[in-house]
Amino acid sequence: MLSSLPRPRTRRQRLTTAIGASLVVIAGGTWLLLGTGPQPGDHAPMPICAVDGFTLRADVDADGHLDEINEGTTSVVFQRDDHQTTVRVDDARGFWQKLRGASKDDMATRGAFGDFDGDGYLDLAIFYSQRDEGDSPRDNMVVHEAHYGPLARDLSSDRTGTIRLGSSSFVHEARAIDTNHDGRAELEVFQSGGDGSVSRYIGRQDRGGVSVSRKETDSYGVSDRPYREPNALAYGTCDDR
Repeated sequence: MLSSLPRPRTRRQRLTTAIGASLVVIAGGTWLLLGTGPQPGDHAPMPICAVDGFTLRADVDADGHLDEINEGTTSVVFQRDDHQTTVRVDDARGFWQKLRGASKDDMATRGAFGDFDGDGYLDLAIFYSQRDEGDSPRDNMVVHEAHYGPLARDLSSDRTGTIRLGSSSFVHEARAIDTNHDGRAELEVFQSGGDGSVSRYIGRQDRGGVSVSRKETDSYGVSDRPYREPNALAYGTCDDR
C-alpha cells in the first residue's frame, strides 16, 4: 500500500505563508516599539494649585511629586529629584497619529489641561487639525481626544476618550474652564467658522469622552477672541498649600 504523501505547496501558498510570517514579525516589533513607553505611577491624586494665572502645579504622572503645567505654552515640566523634563502637548500624539499628519501642510496641535471627569487627576484634551486656507476652513482633523489622568511622561494615557465635535475645522485654541462652578472642568473650544470667523463652543464629560455642544456660544474674528481668564478653574494658590 502506498503511503499518502502531502501535496507540494503551490507558489501562491508559499508566498501567502511568507507574507503572513512577515506581518507577524512586523506586528511583534511594533508592539515592542510602542508598548514599552513610559507609564504613570499609582500615587493618589494630589491637590492642584495655581502659581499664577497661567501656571499650575499638579502631580500629572502620579509619582508623588508635583509637576508644573504652563497653560500658555501647553507644556509640562516633570519634576523628579533634581531632574526636570519638559514635554509639550505635541508630544502626546501617538505614533500612528504623527504618521498620519506627516504628509500634510499647516497642521497644528492644541491642548488644554483640566480634570474633566472629576477623579482628581489632571486630564489633557488634545486636537491636531489643519489651519485655514484664507477664509475657508479645511475639514481635516487627525486628532480630537481626551487623555485621562494620571498621564505618562509623554502625556499619553491608556484611558482615552473621543472629543465629539460638530465640525472638523481648525481648532485655534482650547481651554479648560469651570462655567458652572462644580469643580469639574469644561472644555472651551475656539474653532474656525468660515469667512475668517472663530466660533466658541463648550464641551463636557459625557459617555466616556467629551461632547462639545453643536450650538455656537459666541463668534469672533480670528484675532479678537476673548482674553483667557487667569486661573479659570479657580484653584487655590500654591502659597496656601
